[in-house]
Amino acid sequence: MAGRILVFDFDGVIVDTESAVVAGWRAECADLDIHFDEKAFLATLGQQSLRPERVADVLGEAGGDPLAAVLRIRTRVRELALDLPVLPGVRELLAEARAAGATAAVASGAAREWVTGHLDRLGLLAEFTAVFCRDDVAAAKPAPDVYLAALAGLDATAEAAVAIEDTATGVAAAKAAGLRCVAVPGPLTAGHDLAAADLVLPSLAGVGLDDLFRLQARAGTV
Repeated sequence: MAGRILVFDFDGVIVDTESAVVAGWRAECADLDIHFDEKAFLATLGQQSLRPERVADVLGEAGGDPLAAVLRIRTRVRELALDLPVLPGVRELLAEARAAGATAAVASGAAREWVTGHLDRLGLLAEFTAVFCRDDVAAAKPAPDVYLAALAGLDATAEAAVAIEDTATGVAAAKAAGLRCVAVPGPLTAGHDLAAADLVLPSLAGVGLDDLFRLQARAGTV
C-alpha cells in the first residue's frame, strides 16, 4: 500500500461537526423567532455556511448586522462541537494506513484553525501527512481547488488517491480533481445525491484499505 493516498474530508467524515453547525443555526433562528428551513439548509451542507452574505440571506433583517450574526452562530457551533468524538472506523483506518505505509491527508472546505484544532484535540493531527483547507485555495468546494492543492502538496497524482467525502458538494470537488471518491453520508447528508461517488458506504466502521483501493483496481488504474 506504500504510495497510496487517502484524502479525508473533515466535517462529517472524521467528526460529525455538521450536527453542531445545524444545531447552532437552529438555535440562532429560534432566538430570533424566525423560520429555519432545515431541509434547505441540509441540502447545502459541504458549503461554507457562515459567509456574511449567506447569513444575511437566511436571517434577513431579524439577524441585524451580518458580521455580528456570524460571530454569534460561530460561537454557538464551537460550543456545541467541543466534545464531539471521532466517527466510527476513522482511527482504525488511519492506523492501518500508517502500518501499511500509505499516506493520509485532509482536504477540507473549513478553516484551518477549526480543522487542526479538532484533530489536535482528538489526538489525530500527527496521523496526517498534511492538512489542506479553504485558507489554502481561491475557490471552495465544489470547486476542485483544495483537492488539487493536496495533490500538488503531496507531489501525487489523482490516480494514486482516494477521497472520502460525505456531501454532494465534496464528492463533486473530488471528482472534478480526478480522484476516486468514497461517500460516507451521515444522518444529515443521507438525502444528498451521491450518485457521482464511486462507492457509497454507511460508515467507515470495518472498512479497510483494500476496500477503498479496490476502486482503483476495478477502474484499471493499478
